[in-house]
Amino acid sequence: MNSVKDLIYFDYDKAKSLNSQLSGGIVSEITRAIEEQGGIQSEFGFDIKLLKAKVGATTDEKTIKTERIELYHELLNEVESKLTKKNFLKDLNQALTTDGKTFNDFLGNVPGYTYVKANGWSSFEDYGRFKKIMANFNDIQRLIYASALKNNPEIIAKKNQINDLKKGLKKSQNHKELNRLKAAEKSFDKIIEEHSEAQLLDETFVERVNTFLDTFSPNRLNFRLAPFDSFPEFQILANLKSQYLVNGDFENVIFTYGSRPNIKLSVFGIITSCPQEQDVRVNLNDEYLAYDEEELSEEAVYDKVFRNIFASFENFEKFFFVPSYPKIAISPIGIYREVIIE
Repeated sequence: MNSVKDLIYFDYDKAKSLNSQLSGGIVSEITRAIEEQGGIQSEFGFDIKLLKAKVGATTDEKTIKTERIELYHELLNEVESKLTKKNFLKDLNQALTTDGKTFNDFLGNVPGYTYVKANGWSSFEDYGRFKKIMANFNDIQRLIYASALKNNPEIIAKKNQINDLKKGLKKSQNHKELNRLKAAEKSFDKIIEEHSEAQLLDETFVERVNTFLDTFSPNRLNFRLAPFDSFPEFQILANLKSQYLVNGDFENVIFTYGSRPNIKLSVFGIITSCPQEQDVRVNLNDEYLAYDEEELSEEAVYDKVFRNIFASFENFEKFFFVPSYPKIAISPIGIYREVIIE
């Protein structure tokens, strides 16, 4: 089956390593060709950051970028082809009907898969962008709704008061005047909410959300794909590295496909997490179950305490892209739109 691909994400390092292993350790001509275009500054291949779009890029830069993307496609196709020939790559859309009679049969087979490929409805979740929107959410609403209420006498009076207070604070910082400014701004927000559909967020709440995200999910860019329309509970989750976005940054993806594309995309990678309906993992902390606290050495007591603390973090991590049954997580190699050529 032939196809053409519009490549969105490509982890060249993983693809190069995988291609080398599948070739018995021999670096292929495709990989070598990509590395040769990296220039002197490339330590272990090439600087993928050069793929970022530049305003006023020269013809040579544009040509090299085009050639590299073409080589990316060749390397991706070669890796997928080799894995398929060795029966290591499983197309999940096909496996639903070929590897069992029911959806439950399919779920029972998933733990045996390694490299997978799937096509379906997807979404991108950029936590950095989310934090930026949260931080500016109130100001954006103030701009929109205050402009619509620009002829409202209360709005006019309050704007003038705020401007006068800000001018005074520029000349000299006064604690009382600063408190008056904060009170005037709160009153301004209240007027906007009373006369419009604005729903301003509490600033303390915004700060706490940012702290929570910075602690457990800093600068994460996630990808989520559902291969089966009839079984949306089965999803593939992937954490993306921004440097492997082919067009430079996530904003370019938003401007082309959107954060929730209305065209089905494909993802290819290796399964890294496959939760079961009944957890079959051995709990490493169970080594202490056979001992009373008094039987443990001082070192063992401290070790047990700290390991239990780390174990408790798992519950927090479940809030941020740790899959739960029947979802799976993969380490992605490629994300693309694939058009089948009949």
